[in-house]
Parts: sequence; structure tokens; C-alpha cells
Amino acid sequence: MKNVYLLSNVADGGKTYLEYLIPALNSLRQKYNCVVLNTDRTGLSREEVEAVLDFPVKQIGNDFIASLKSQVVISNDAYAGRLLDHSNFGIFISHGNVGMPAKDKYYYAELTSYWDAIISSSRSGFDLITAGLQAYRRDRKALKTMLIDGLALRSDMRNTSPVATLPVKIPGIFESSPPSKKTSDDYVVGLLPTQLGICPNGATLYENLQTVINAVKSQIPHATFILRPYMAELSHPTVKALCEELSAYDWITIDKAGTSSTVFYTQCDTVITDASTGGVSFMLNTCKLPIYYVPFTEESNLTVDAWLKQMDTLLPIARSSNELKDMASGFSLLAREDSYYIYNKFYQAQYSDLPLPQEVFHDLIEYRHESKYCPLSIDSFGDINERDKH
Repeated sequence: MKNVYLLSNVADGGKTYLEYLIPALNSLRQKYNCVVLNTDRTGLSREEVEAVLDFPVKQIGNDFIASLKSQVVISNDAYAGRLLDHSNFGIFISHGNVGMPAKDKYYYAELTSYWDAIISSSRSGFDLITAGLQAYRRDRKALKTMLIDGLALRSDMRNTSPVATLPVKIPGIFESSPPSKKTSDDYVVGLLPTQLGICPNGATLYENLQTVINAVKSQIPHATFILRPYMAELSHPTVKALCEELSAYDWITIDKAGTSSTVFYTQCDTVITDASTGGVSFMLNTCKLPIYYVPFTEESNLTVDAWLKQMDTLLPIARSSNELKDMASGFSLLAREDSYYIYNKFYQAQYSDLPLPQEVFHDLIEYRHESKYCPLSIDSFGDINERDKH
């Protein structure tokens, strides 16, 4: 029986990122000898991981990852690709269910370029990953000084196949707008900043919280807020100070560490985010609409511009406080049917006809780059090689 190693290694990832492994494990455990690996970086003990996965877990360190040879490794962590021997076939499960308006013009190809296959849970994510890998490898070829790197055990100039699938962690499509469980006149706005360093300068939700809160309050005076900081940054001095400051207001709640995102989503009428894929996850889980606040900044950015073009008619995006005011006011009056129309349009554009991730994992293990789900691969020159479908 062939071995398949499933690695959980996201720093302070907790259960949120561990859950990305569940579809892979559940689809492969009957046919392959699955070995689940957990490192201390995740913040979870072996026992906690076993409880979530209902499967035996091996607690390991970097030396074990580096010792693997000629194996299939499926990881929820991109950085771990640098630790793998070149003989392994590495599959990285990218996070989120849509692309992000990130400032990184390579769309994190500095990390993902070490993988043989990248699972992307949307068409927009697939396109941004592909464009980022292309740009990164072309620059790597041109800038020879970038090639001096003794930390990685494998080359980041390998053939890499992005693969678009249905969302890894999200339930199926709503056939109609679900009935509202709200019985009061409360209006709860979730504030969902993404990880520090993701957004261009001046565009993070932390930098714009006063603008965002004032814009909503000017239209919906009775609105209350739940701030959900990025889980790995709760102890960051800036975030910590901000949370303490906001706690003084009785209409602002700071989400507790360890609260599942699903619970957070059910509490909110809308979610405002800067770049977090959690905004889309909120919509996919509840059929309610998020607002992406992506203010104009002085610097032009390739990835942000590409994302804005992708999402132009698909997601509610505010580029200024006035646009945010209009959206906040409109959202509070929106009928469930209108929300469903926007949700369904987004779902069809991003996910229609995409395969289940469970099917893709099995096919990738058996056929690797020749899998029927690999439409293309990107070579060391950044060139796209399309798979012959005949």
C-alpha cells in the first residue's frame, strides 16, 4: 500500500488550517497508508489533532520532514516545501476560497514555487497563483543573485501545476436564500482584518478601522461590531493595543481566541474585510454579503489591480468611505433574494463545473502532472505548458 504523508505545519494555525487536511485524509485513508504529521508550530498537541481528525497522528520536527524521500506529501503549509527532498511529490493546499488583493506581485510564489501541485479553491485563486509563478520564475532567471539560497533542499524552479477545485472547507451551494434566524433589530458587523503585511501600505483594516466604523455608524447608528483579529497576531503589540482600546466601547466586541470562524459568521449580518478570504467564506457559509474595503493607495500594485478586475462585478467592493457608507446603508435594507442573486452569481463564476477536491487528491497521487485535473504546468522559465487533453 502506497504511503501518503499529510503535514500540518502552519504557525499558530490551530484547527482552522488543520481542517484543510480533512477532505484529503477522508478521501485517501481507505486506499493509501496515510500518515498524518503535526509539528509544534501549529499550536496544537498530537492529542488535539487526533481528536479533530479522528485519526492517529505523529508529532515530528523539521528533521523528519527533511528525511522523507520519494513520497507523496500533502501540506497545509507552503513554507514546508523548502524542507522537502527533491524526490518527493509535494501537493500544497492553498488557503481560502478566492484570490486576495495582496501587495505581493508574485502572489507568494517565493513559497509556493517549491511545490509540484497547488490546490486552489477558486478560479480567481488559480489565475493569481499562475500569474505569480510566471512572474517569479522569469525574474529568478533574470536576477542571478536571487539564486544563492542554501536553505532549501529542493529547487523552486520545478514544474508546478496549479489545480482549481471546489472549496476545500465549504459546504455545497445554497439552492435558495436560507431563512434568517434573526429576531431582533440588531445589526452586527464583523470586522475581519487579514494578516499583517498582506495588504499594501495604507490599505489594512487596522489602519482604516476608524473610517470603517464611522462610515457604518453614520448609516446604521444601532450597529454593533465584532473584531476578529488574525489568530496568529493576537499577541502582536499593535493588535493587542488596538484590542484594548476598542474594548472600552460597549458596542464593540473582540472575538475570543479559539472561537471557530463558523460561530463568528453566524453572529454577523455582514463582514467587512480588507483582503481576507474569510469575507468570501462568510458569504459561502451564510448566503449573506461581505464588503471588501480596498481603499485607493498611492502605489499601483499588480496583484491588487488583477484582483479588482477579477471581482469587479462579483463582490461588493468599496474604494472610499463614501462608497462604504452607501454599501452599509444598502446592505441593511437588502432583501434575502437580492443577497442570494449576488451570492449565486459569484458562486457560478468562481466554482461552476470545478471538481471536488477529494477526486483531485486521488488523481494527483496516481498520475501527478499527467492528472486529468492539471490543465497546465509552469516550468523553470515561467512558461506555461498546457496539457494535451487528447
